[in-house]
Amino acid sequence: MDNDICKINELDKNYSKEEIINNLKSEEIDDFVKIFSIIHLDKTENQLEFNILINNLTNHSTPIREITAHKLDEINNYNNKFFIDDFSLLKILDAITDINPNVSRIMCNIIQNNNLLKEKIEEKIINNIFKLLEEIKEYKNTNDDFYNNSKRNTKSHAKNKKLFSLYWYLESLSCCLSQKYNSKVLEILKDTINFYDYTIREKTAKILAKIPNAPIDLLQKTKLDQNFYVKYQVYDKIIKDN
Repeated sequence: MDNDICKINELDKNYSKEEIINNLKSEEIDDFVKIFSIIHLDKTENQLEFNILINNLTNHSTPIREITAHKLDEINNYNNKFFIDDFSLLKILDAITDINPNVSRIMCNIIQNNNLLKEKIEEKIINNIFKLLEEIKEYKNTNDDFYNNSKRNTKSHAKNKKLFSLYWYLESLSCCLSQKYNSKVLEILKDTINFYDYTIREKTAKILAKIPNAPIDLLQKTKLDQNFYVKYQVYDKIIKDN
């Protein structure tokens, strides 16, 4: 324990900007060095520096990915234009479904608070959801546990990974939803409203509530859902029965 504290004290120093960038570029440097370098990064001056930072958002250890996400969230508060180049978009799309939900949650927050990013990423998220639903349909050929609770298999790693990814893609879509792709979004919702997992139905209802003049049949199906959290998303959008 004392050795760890000594190591932290040694590494938590005032890095120069050049040292920070070099540390972030390195794939061999100690994780602690990289983490403290990210912490001490005040700002990114240009797209190249930003891309060096965001590269640490994927394919690194969990602590590095999470601290990178926090730093990106901080940058997003004062400079949102760096997030929309192709490299950054790919990194964000991957990070939305990070195995660490803290990273996923931060990505959604960044999208929610960046109008430039919303415009660039919405269609890409929609396309990724369609790809994921196709994978689920292939899985469904031998397993019906996405739609049929009686066949639920909670120990299936393949199923749980897809379910996790779908949950966060739907949440991220709710953060950038416009009216531009309504027909595609409704096609998705007509599928996901039938999932046995209430968290998927809840995210479906959350998106549905944001669509003007949403189909009555979908709203009514949500109204009749047995789960309170699903119903709650659309409670003020439903036409009362006569």
